[in-house]
Amino acid sequence: MNSSVIFQQLLVLLAMMLVGYLAYCGKIIDDNGYKQLSSLVVKVLNPFLMISGVSGKRLDFSSAIINQNFILVCLLYFLLFITGLVYVKIINCKDNHSYLYRMLILLPNVGFMGIPLVKEMLGSEYIVFVAFYILGFNFIAYTYGIHLSSKFGNKETKLSLKKVINIGTISAFLSICIFAFNLSLPIPLKSFVDYVGTSCISLSMIVVGAFLAKENLKTIIWNKNNIIFVFVFMFLVPFLMVMLSKKIPFDSNVIAIFQIMACMPIGSATCMFAQEYGGDGTQAAHLVAVTTLATIISAPVVFYLANIF
Repeated sequence: MNSSVIFQQLLVLLAMMLVGYLAYCGKIIDDNGYKQLSSLVVKVLNPFLMISGVSGKRLDFSSAIINQNFILVCLLYFLLFITGLVYVKIINCKDNHSYLYRMLILLPNVGFMGIPLVKEMLGSEYIVFVAFYILGFNFIAYTYGIHLSSKFGNKETKLSLKKVINIGTISAFLSICIFAFNLSLPIPLKSFVDYVGTSCISLSMIVVGAFLAKENLKTIIWNKNNIIFVFVFMFLVPFLMVMLSKKIPFDSNVIAIFQIMACMPIGSATCMFAQEYGGDGTQAAHLVAVTTLATIISAPVVFYLANIF
């Protein structure tokens, strides 16, 4: 994938994030407004965008390509699982924060930033492939993610598969069904879904920008532990994953989606898990902020280096 192209697309997303950053600093958006907009994106706009990406389009993807995408989804989360185990050993993390780091590494932002980037880079018809990653994210987050968060906070939390059934997994599953059975929506409904879904791109980035404005970026960025984490999680590991994927004889666009997902920052939902089940979401929020900001530089660098080697 061309590093200059992805950098240009990330600059567009950065400009949208800047709007949210300035809006929060200018008190146009407050904490309540941020929470409400975030819920709107997650619970309404993202689902509409996924459905819009597959509805009314002729999708001639073969079963082989679909299977390839499923394999890559499993590969991504497996590699992230291994990365988490290795990372806490390398930094010699002896306290309960090892569980927090493992949870953060395992849950990248495949939805909030993954969907807009895939849409801009490859086209809306490829959003359906992202739905598989979102299904994986939700399943892991609401089972093993909760388990790791409760370990971090020394809390006993029962795993419940019922929590896996939420708006994210339902909309992802619905998108896959529309894709699999080549279903079409009535024209008025299709237009409605498209209009609502399109607004997700800009608004999701505005929400990310508002989130960054909430944090003390200077203190977070120059924290030694955070710098090490960013280097490993945002540069080294994605580079190794991209290099590995280049050796896999799969469809180029499916590989490109895997590579984009490998470069995504920590998912913002991890803050909620750390706070609700671990008791303290501060460190999670800091790493979400710094990795989100680092994506603008790390993703183009990773693809540039991958193109050289």
